[in-house]
Amino acid sequence: MIAITRMRKTLSVLGACSVLFVCATFSSAAWAQAGYVHEVSGLASIQPASDKARPAKAGDTFEADTTFRTGVDGKVIVKFADGQVITLGESSALRVGTYRYAANDARQSASSLDLMKGEMRYVAGIIGTANNEGVRILAGESMVSIQKPGGADFIVSVHPDPKEIGFTVVAFGEIAVRTPYGPVHRVANDEYAPWRPGRTPPEPLPFAAAPAVVQAAAGELWATVLPPGAPVTVASAARTIGAIAAVTQAEVAAKTDPRLAGYVDAVANTVTMQRGSGGSAAANVGATFEAGTSFNTGADGRAVLKFTDGQIVVLGPGSTLTIDQYQFDPNNTKASKSVVDLVNGGMRYITGNIQTENHEGINITAGASIVDILTTGPADFTVVVNSKDPDKQQEIGVARVSLGEIAVFTPYGPISKIETDRSNLWGPKKSPTDPIPVASALAVVQAAVALQQAELPDNSPVAIASAALAAAAQAEANKAQALANANPENAQLRAAAQAAVDLASATTQAATAAAEASAANVISAMLGTLPPTAAGAAVAQIPASPVPGPVALVVPTATPGAGGGCTGSRC
Repeated sequence: MIAITRMRKTLSVLGACSVLFVCATFSSAAWAQAGYVHEVSGLASIQPASDKARPAKAGDTFEADTTFRTGVDGKVIVKFADGQVITLGESSALRVGTYRYAANDARQSASSLDLMKGEMRYVAGIIGTANNEGVRILAGESMVSIQKPGGADFIVSVHPDPKEIGFTVVAFGEIAVRTPYGPVHRVANDEYAPWRPGRTPPEPLPFAAAPAVVQAAAGELWATVLPPGAPVTVASAARTIGAIAAVTQAEVAAKTDPRLAGYVDAVANTVTMQRGSGGSAAANVGATFEAGTSFNTGADGRAVLKFTDGQIVVLGPGSTLTIDQYQFDPNNTKASKSVVDLVNGGMRYITGNIQTENHEGINITAGASIVDILTTGPADFTVVVNSKDPDKQQEIGVARVSLGEIAVFTPYGPISKIETDRSNLWGPKKSPTDPIPVASALAVVQAAVALQQAELPDNSPVAIASAALAAAAQAEANKAQALANANPENAQLRAAAQAAVDLASATTQAATAAAEASAANVISAMLGTLPPTAAGAAVAQIPASPVPGPVALVVPTATPGAGGGCTGSRC
């Protein structure tokens, strides 16, 4: 026991000397981030050397001299810059001691770990594969060493009180263990080696001969899905996994909040939103909204809103829109509804799944007029109304149809049908079929044309929480790119831009997966309503824009709005 304690002190001194030597050769910043938390379940904490413990969460980064602890139901997976992966089991404590990774020189790299109690699975990275002598692992009062280059994958378990009991199981590679009771010189693939007080450690046994409790504990750790063992840029990988975890958490939250109607996909200039009777706030990209929310685009604002069922609304400058009612159940679209009121201004409206499956559930008003979609299939149209007078008796309006057919019931009489590629005007003291003054018509017509030119997301159903996060991440990536490309010599800005790109890519992938799951639910529900022998008609949709992928580090091309650029995934 005394010998092992002395060994631990010696290792600590050697580790400190190694750090001093390396710092003389490399910048200390190179070792700042050792790794990141890849996954957390149950109760787990992270404690840097100079700070108090806090709950661990996916995406946390850590440096050398950081301690992780798990509760009775906890588990933590951490990944290091060189690709080394540790899975810490329940009721365990692990301290990351020295860690440094030189990508171009494995001999200058080192990693030391101290499993104070509990169980961990260790999978070697570049350091353990190319420089096995650079890896030091303490487990209680024991020391584990990788015996040869090529890597290793093993489990070690120690329970120190009152006297240490431990075991190791090797899945790949070859290790040795110096225990308080004597050495275990070699544990190879599929072998199990125990140690306990009062006896010399026996020769390793086949894992199949291990006690059932050991097989169960090891089996649980083997079954855990681990990240790939390739080296990573810690900050970028942490942002990516943090984004994925955030999407997952958001989706869980969204399932408990069915009120969510949609999210802000893109914004240009200043747009505000007001939820119910509350105060107004900026409508930022990624903001979610529910029924009872109003949007105001001000003099030069513009916004793209996407709803759960895929319905899309584009608001032009000088517009006010209220989401009076919205309810979408992909498993019961017949009970779904959407009621929107364009109080003033311009709106492009693209139908979603509610229109396809429940034509009667769509209600649209524009100023003092009512818009009725005549076709049961998809529709894409623009309506602009100028009705700022209090009694709305001087309304001027235009409707343009890109797909489908609509009718408009104006204050001056009905327009019974507006077909694809047609438009109609209406104004005061004239029947809707009569022309209105050119000067009056010009402004609303131009506004309608401008709204038709926007690039938009596709109109398939989405999981709102994850789609909102993806849109927000994309907006941040666009901003970071603009800064980086405006300052090409600034490495910090370029690194921040790359991290933002990784974040946007991760959230987009997660949102796409969630959207596909939502679409699958919709299709399943639709097919369930068909007779057993019927194939059913295909669900017609507006041609979809490609799902945005990772953002390249180039100068972003902003789509100009009225007086400014566009922020978000599209505008």
